[in-house]
Amino acid sequence: MDKNFERLANHILPLSNSKDFNVARTEWVLVGVEVSEEFDQCPCGQEIKEHCYIKNQLNGITTYVGNVCINRFIGISTGNLFSGLKRIAEDNTANANEDLIYHAYKFGYIFEAEYKFLMDTRLKRKFSEKQLSWKKKINLRITNKTVVQRRTSLEESQV
Repeated sequence: MDKNFERLANHILPLSNSKDFNVARTEWVLVGVEVSEEFDQCPCGQEIKEHCYIKNQLNGITTYVGNVCINRFIGISTGNLFSGLKRIAEDNTANANEDLIYHAYKFGYIFEAEYKFLMDTRLKRKFSEKQLSWKKKINLRITNKTVVQRRTSLEESQV
């Protein structure tokens, strides 16, 4: 067994209801992502800047793992979420990508009208002054993880 996998399992299993890692990993869902300036350490031992915050659906415990571990061991795909987040964090006029727009809507950082606006303009290069201003405001909210709407469980299942 891979040493990093073993360290990650030793971190996740005590926080899970199941004591079998293959079952325990299904208890977890992605609840947030963050790109930090400084290096931190994933529970597997690797240096990371990309944090994936996960929550156990059965007991409510939260923790974080690195971007590689969330995909490789836990089986949750973050797609292009981190590249989109880095892009708008570095330039608030940049276009968010589809994965980031979906994530922002799912977690309530943007309203439905903003979701539609970002999806419709994600490939657009020229914006009016009003559109650019709106996009900057939305991007700031996404990078700051500001929740603008609470989602009901019914809405979450439809997203």
